Amino acid sequence: MAEHVFDLPRPQPTWRRVLAVLRRHQRVYFKFVWANALPPFLEPIMFLLALGVGMAAYVGRVDGLSYAAYLAPGMIGTTAMWSASFETTYGTFFRMEYEKIYDAILGSPVSFSELICGELLWVSTKCSMFSLGVLSVVSVAGLVHSWWALLAVPLGFLGGLLFALLGFIVTSRVQEVNNFNFFLTGVISPMFYFSGAVFPLDQLPHGIRLAAQFVPFTHLVQLLQAVVWGDFSGPILLHLAAVLGFIAALWPLSYRLLKKRIMV
Repeated sequence: MAEHVFDLPRPQPTWRRVLAVLRRHQRVYFKFVWANALPPFLEPIMFLLALGVGMAAYVGRVDGLSYAAYLAPGMIGTTAMWSASFETTYGTFFRMEYEKIYDAILGSPVSFSELICGELLWVSTKCSMFSLGVLSVVSVAGLVHSWWALLAVPLGFLGGLLFALLGFIVTSRVQEVNNFNFFLTGVISPMFYFSGAVFPLDQLPHGIRLAAQFVPFTHLVQLLQAVVWGDFSGPILLHLAAVLGFIAALWPLSYRLLKKRIMV
């Protein structure tokens, strides 16, 4: 009697299942790459041109720099913040509620932890690529004078991770897609305007300047300004610790809330 041998597939290691999630999002994204990539890449460039060139004659020099050179680091951070926020609010909500992508992924051998890690890795990698794109443009425009500016790419990754975790928290509590307008208009937009990305913090009233220190984007902007300008005279390690601290605080909260929303 012949012996029957069942050749069952071996369980894949965790890192391969995480990369499988990333690979799934990457393939979907690149099906419409121009429509997906151009807006988050061009918006900070257009903002830089509109303000850095159009208003430069009225603003003059800021902290010893042309206004366009002052804006450049903030625009690199802006593309990471907005890209991560849109991806983990509208993108996550549609995958979760309408497309049922998460149900399909969790029906495979991928665990919830691997799903979230794959999502975060994809969003952060995409944000670092956008940061590299904006950095390349401002470098060609002559607004970057330090090789330290290359650190803007890993900082874009950290920024993407931070705002992806924040977006997950919001998405876990939202019941209707239009409610994301409150988050984007009431939280993300003020962070953009009052974090030192558009004008120096020391020109703001004391109360707003103090409140800005508790905003994560402020510390990301300070880090980007240091590496793009090549000026490390400020409390760089303190800003880096603040960004990492926000990530460490948001990670378990976003994980718990999103798991409750998806798994229940």
